Amino acid sequence: MKFISVIPARKGSKSIKNKNVIKIKNKPLIEYTFDQINKSKLSRKNSFVISNDKRVKKIAKKNNINVDYVRPNILSTSKTSLLETLKHFVKWTENCKIEYNYLVVLQPTSPLRSYKDINKSIDIVNKKKSKCLLSLSESMEHPYESIFIDKKKKLNFFLKKGTKYFRRQDFDLKSYFINGAIYITSKDLIKKGKVIDYSQSDFIVMNKMNSLDLNDYSELKLIKSILSKNKC
Repeated sequence: MKFISVIPARKGSKSIKNKNVIKIKNKPLIEYTFDQINKSKLSRKNSFVISNDKRVKKIAKKNNINVDYVRPNILSTSKTSLLETLKHFVKWTENCKIEYNYLVVLQPTSPLRSYKDINKSIDIVNKKKSKCLLSLSESMEHPYESIFIDKKKKLNFFLKKGTKYFRRQDFDLKSYFINGAIYITSKDLIKKGKVIDYSQSDFIVMNKMNSLDLNDYSELKLIKSILSKNKC
C-alpha cells in the first residue's frame, strides 16, 4: 500500500491570529508537524501542504515538503469542510498521475503528535488493510460526568446512567474522544464522499499528552509550557 500525507493549513484563523505560523519555542507551529513527517516512514516528496498561505508554503519548502498543489481561495474559508478540501486535492493528484492508496491527514494544530504515532497508524492500516483510521485519546472527562443546567436551573445528566456512579473507577465503560491528530483515509473513500467511515474505521489510541489540539490561547499557553520543557 502506498501512503501520501497532506497537511491542511489555510490562511487565517478566528481563534488565534495566524495560528499555523505562530511561534512556539522560536519555531512556527506547522513546523512541528513537518519535523515529525521527516522522521516518519512518510516520503517528503509525497507529503503535500494544502495551503493558500505563502508563509506556510515557504516553511514547507524549507522542510522539503511538497508545495506543488495550489489551494483555491474558494476552498480556503472557515466554512470549507475537510471533505471538500480533500476531494479537490484528490482530483489534482489524479490529473498529475500521482499514485497512492491512502492519504495521511496531519493537521498542524497537533504539534505534540509523534512520528511514532504516525508510523504505528500506517502499520495498522497495512496489516489490517483498513478502509480508514483515526486517532483517539482517553477522555479527560467521562460522559457519565457530563451535566447540563435546564431552564429551571436544575442539574441534569446527559446520560441518565451517570446517576448510578460516584467513582470513576466504577464506570462500566471506558470513554475516548477523537483527538484529530491523525486521520488515514483511502482515495476511494474520499471519492465516495467520506473522510471516515465510522462503522468500519480502525483506530490508534494516543497518549493524552501527545493529543493536545490547539484551538485557543489557553491551550497555546499549555502547549508552549510543554514544549519549552521538551529538550527535542
